[in-house]
Amino acid sequence: MILYTELDRSYVRLVEIFVEFLCFELSICPREIVILGEDINGGLGQCIDVDEDSFLILVKETGRDIGQIFTTIAHEMIHVKQYMTQELGRLLDENRDLSYDSRWWEREAYEKSVPLVEKFTQKIESTLKLDINKTVYQ
Repeated sequence: MILYTELDRSYVRLVEIFVEFLCFELSICPREIVILGEDINGGLGQCIDVDEDSFLILVKETGRDIGQIFTTIAHEMIHVKQYMTQELGRLLDENRDLSYDSRWWEREAYEKSVPLVEKFTQKIESTLKLDINKTVYQ
């Protein structure tokens, strides 16, 4: 997978690890993902299906903490899964008049994004504890 991120440098490597974690958890292997920090008019994030297995994710960074940014990335990566496995592009075309709150794909992304961030956080914390214990007790 080709992964390019243009976000705050202080956490860009963690974003890359997070996206790899999400791909594993969501059982997807996109060819390319580009994540850019953008102030999106009226939104926090957007997933764009560029072409087959290639996606652009826009994330609002301004005025948000890392937890909020990671939740948005998880939300948009769920849309990547939906594009790849559930024909989200066709559904968007066929359901243009459906209200945002009525879209099952948005409900799924909202319901699953925070638990994915929490699972990743637990994994990072347990890895850090192992590394610290290894260092302290050697």
